[in-house]
Amino acid sequence: MKRILILWACVLWTFSLNAQTQYENGFDDIVTADTTLNKFMTHWMRKPYKLGGSTERGIDCSQFTKRLYMDVYGKQLANVAYKQWNQTERVKKDSLQLGDLVFFRSTQSPSGWHCGLYLGNTYFIHASNRIEGVKVSSLNEPPYKRAYKGAGRLKQ
Repeated sequence: MKRILILWACVLWTFSLNAQTQYENGFDDIVTADTTLNKFMTHWMRKPYKLGGSTERGIDCSQFTKRLYMDVYGKQLANVAYKQWNQTERVKKDSLQLGDLVFFRSTQSPSGWHCGLYLGNTYFIHASNRIEGVKVSSLNEPPYKRAYKGAGRLKQ
């Protein structure tokens, strides 16, 4: 009986550590059915942002979505957000699906664009800025709600 209690305590402790790690990564409620995408998100979470960057030492939003699409879906996206916009068919906000690209107007980007990948339930992952790096945000957060330009699904 004592061994069973010790084993049960170890199992509960393991689950609590896993939950704590997910919370600290910033996506405790953001687990998709796509395990490849989940691994990609876990790996890239909190990596630094760098305008024009395309590596783990610093990556910008469009290079992040380009890398994600290649590594997770095996599909090629253009280098910059406005060209990615042109590669997609418009999708209404209430019809967004996992894997759709979301686009925003940006005063911080020289191009005036920002983008990310929709995860579901209003959440998207993106290379945010120099302070926050790669993170998960909600379309309902005031800055993204105001700057929302539209969304697109990669053309077949």
